[in-house]
Amino acid sequence: MNQKIRDLKIRLMLEAEKELTEDLTEVQRYQYYLGRMQFLHYVSGKENLLEADCSGSVCLALLLATGCGIRVTADALYRKFFTKKNPEAGDIKAAFFISNYDRKLGNRLYHEGECAHVAGVAGTDVVLNCVEPYAVLRSLSDMRPVYNAMDYTVVVRGLDRRALQKASDERSDLFGADYEFLEFQKAISEVKLKNC
Repeated sequence: MNQKIRDLKIRLMLEAEKELTEDLTEVQRYQYYLGRMQFLHYVSGKENLLEADCSGSVCLALLLATGCGIRVTADALYRKFFTKKNPEAGDIKAAFFISNYDRKLGNRLYHEGECAHVAGVAGTDVVLNCVEPYAVLRSLSDMRPVYNAMDYTVVVRGLDRRALQKASDERSDLFGADYEFLEFQKAISEVKLKNC
């Protein structure tokens, strides 16, 4: 596809989404975008509106909801950004699945205590579970016993909004983000500048 046409489509999509979400809070926008991502194809290392992995879906929802761009692993989300251990109702939240022992998943070794999976909290007891073959909205209450039986500890954490803003401002936590993700970030930044 021609690059200019692709850029135009991204900008048109963002404008349409902006109208739908402009009266929502950041938490509501985050939940909206997680819900919108249901049935994304799971592709490791991706974060766009057609394909994503678990951390990519959360990073993309954060970008679209807050305008703050980071692209990190599930473990980095857990350790650096979702650090509120007792989140309040009005917090952006994610569920983290922490390995209770060293294990190999695919070509990756996860150590004991490392977060191996993340699911954005899209509502009361609802998460976007982005796994192969595609992302689906699921009940966290249904997922928890399954992951506990596979020796994962499941915790829900709230977002440290200041840490997110700082990393976005410094552009310090982007590791090989998709072209589309970077274009979303660029378009959102341009809209912010226009509104200042």
